[in-house]
Amino acid sequence: MSFTSLPFAIFTPLFLLGYFAISAQKRPVLLALASIIFYTWYDPKYLPLLVGSAVIDYVAGRKIYAADHQRDRKTWLILSILFNLGLLFFFKYWNFFATNVQAVTGTDLVLHNLVLPLGISFYTLQTMSYTFDIYRKKLKPEESFFTYFLYVSFFPQLVAGPIERAGRLMPQIKVLPMPSRDMCESGMVLVAWGVFCKLAVADNIAGFVQSALWTSEGGLLMWGVGFCATVQVYADFLAYTLIARGLGRMMGITLSENFRQPFFARNLTGFWQRWHITLTRWVTDYIHIPIARRYPQEPWRSLTAIMAMVIIGLWHGASWNFVLFGLTQGILMRVWGPVSGLLARFNGPEWLAKMTGHTAVLLTCSISAPMFFITDTQHLISQLGTMFSTDLGIGIIADGQYRENFVVGLGMMVFLFLNDWNAWRGNRWNIEALAEVPMARPILIGLICAAVILLGNFNTQEFIYFEF
Repeated sequence: MSFTSLPFAIFTPLFLLGYFAISAQKRPVLLALASIIFYTWYDPKYLPLLVGSAVIDYVAGRKIYAADHQRDRKTWLILSILFNLGLLFFFKYWNFFATNVQAVTGTDLVLHNLVLPLGISFYTLQTMSYTFDIYRKKLKPEESFFTYFLYVSFFPQLVAGPIERAGRLMPQIKVLPMPSRDMCESGMVLVAWGVFCKLAVADNIAGFVQSALWTSEGGLLMWGVGFCATVQVYADFLAYTLIARGLGRMMGITLSENFRQPFFARNLTGFWQRWHITLTRWVTDYIHIPIARRYPQEPWRSLTAIMAMVIIGLWHGASWNFVLFGLTQGILMRVWGPVSGLLARFNGPEWLAKMTGHTAVLLTCSISAPMFFITDTQHLISQLGTMFSTDLGIGIIADGQYRENFVVGLGMMVFLFLNDWNAWRGNRWNIEALAEVPMARPILIGLICAAVILLGNFNTQEFIYFEF
């Protein structure tokens, strides 16, 4: 059930009316039913996987906490990790593995009917963080399986995040308070703004971007296409996060921020601290930092950082383009430190240093976008090569099929950037800040809805991160 679909537009008001009407003691039951309906709307047969993952980590968490010996605690942690990674490997990475085995040995191990269960990449990390935190003695296990299942299956963020930690979301799930009027109204603004980012920005530029990335043409204009493709991903995923956070607010629950004006970062490290924040923190806390502490010296320190980015790349998808995506990000991230240090020796003006950093981030986004979208290795290499050619690549913009939507999308993209620029500078002239002003909310909702109706692309396109 997509956030921008008609069924969801019917489902949400009905759910919220029931949520507001019943007592706090009955809300958990309603929320559980709503989460199950939401998830099984796509495909009911994968519900047992979600429940099974929740059961395994619920039991493992209790066993880890109750164990008297470190060996027993570690055994239950390993069992939890093996189960969760086993699920991910089978459903998400088996065919990638099998395809490469077939290329080398000729043995066909591909499972042609294997379908990736919706949200598995997100809820697997969420349940694993629960057992990790108990093992680290940062969290006590939840006694009620029902409450724990609500934490795992909370439908606003179940399918595409944010990836929440139990210590943050579970206490809110236990209470499920009646939201204040302020939370409801500001939540409605976030939902409206999210729908705008999806339909008016991401979906308007999507047709042209995807057509250009897969065309046989190429050239210097591919740098612009690459940047627009990055903006498409940003607007699309930002939209999902905004709608999820808005829905959470309307239930009295505060979800984590997942994006914080990433294009205004001055280096790649800053970019990933502002882009898909909950995934970056998860990989940093549970993989990068533990390994870096054990191997703090170079070259292991740099290799660990690069490995973390490769893992982030592979998390997005099971193909070599995502390996290349993560590897490129990791290498450039490590290279930028010495380069910025070298530039600092020239004692140039501060504005030049800032501009250099921002430009480097934007160019990295442009060259990384083809790696994110193009799964055919040969075509990917060809397109990356044309970006360094002398050909302008005018053929990229010759196709007029998506031109009208793309022009609208560019205009809305500029508006999105102006909004982010204001938020980055810390002034109140941005949507999320204005959403905290009671008198501004009805005006914002009205204007955003009008913009969506007039400028939105209603040709149904799923959220990009549903594929992961």
